[in-house]
Amino acid sequence: MSIATIKNLIPLKIKQSVTGYINAKDIVLPNGSRCFVFLAADYGNIGDIAISTAQKQYLENILTDYKVISIPISQTRFVLSSIKKQIKTNDIVTIIGGGNMGSIYPDIEELRQLVIKSFPANRIVCFPQTLDWDSSAKSKRILKTITKNYAKHPDIHVFARESITQTKLNEIFNIYDNVNVGLVPDIVMSATAASLGTIDSSQGLEILRCLRDDKEVALSTVQYSIVDKALADTGYKIEKTDTHAGGSQLDETYCAKLLSDKLRQFRAAKLVVTDRLHGMILCLLSGTPCLVLPNSNHKIRQTQSDWLYDHPRLIFLELDEIDNINESISKLLSLPKGDLHDSPVGIKKYNGLKKALTHI
Repeated sequence: MSIATIKNLIPLKIKQSVTGYINAKDIVLPNGSRCFVFLAADYGNIGDIAISTAQKQYLENILTDYKVISIPISQTRFVLSSIKKQIKTNDIVTIIGGGNMGSIYPDIEELRQLVIKSFPANRIVCFPQTLDWDSSAKSKRILKTITKNYAKHPDIHVFARESITQTKLNEIFNIYDNVNVGLVPDIVMSATAASLGTIDSSQGLEILRCLRDDKEVALSTVQYSIVDKALADTGYKIEKTDTHAGGSQLDETYCAKLLSDKLRQFRAAKLVVTDRLHGMILCLLSGTPCLVLPNSNHKIRQTQSDWLYDHPRLIFLELDEIDNINESISKLLSLPKGDLHDSPVGIKKYNGLKKALTHI
């Protein structure tokens, strides 16, 4: 039997444990109280970079007596052992928010559960997430595992970023008093473009088309064509862009530049058309009017419905409303820019999250 065949027979979890042990690293932690941000994005998804950055900023603003330490997702398995040896009971463990809870990104969900299991004596706060699930056997199995492993922790707070996820989390954790479910907006909406490193830029004469081409896409080929024709009819230059730059194990400075460059690009445009959640949120932060289309799950639709239904520079179109796209584009193109120091939602919307972090 070849070495390759033997390797293929070894279960993935055993491979991951061995890799984590072999590549284990010591990490020097500062003195005093610490708050950790686990699974921080060090890869080229600019939406996830925005989440990681905004989460750290929010924690630094709320927990002024704590040192906030980000642990890149690529380093999680390698530094867990060192952190476990040094952690104190008054340290707080937070896990990154986003849209990776559930069955679409099982590798990230598995890491989240590994962190939860690693710190049974510390408060765990899972920042606002969208839970993804369906009726498949795989999805049901993952939900069962989530319920079992989260519920084993004696002091865990799990926040949804929209009400559909909140309803499902309340359903699966309804018999566990130790699992506290809350609802707050996506953490990026607690920030401003200015706080994320964006400076004002001169307005360009183009429309940005920020549409996805991955497993979360909802638009059909025909609907893409309708959108593209409507944009071309405006007479403005159309520039294609995305919130996914690629790459992994990126350093913090490079990630910060990716984020600020994207915000500056959005700021310079006349209009952004997107079906990405953070395409929408970053656009609103930038002050530029935004036409939003749905993706394959509920995260954009419900985020808009729960938190942004009356935002003056946002129009959300369902797929069966695309025939009205020209009217929506014309309206948005007539609107003035917003301010780089404005947040899309009020900071009081995060009071439940603040309470979970400060009432220890």
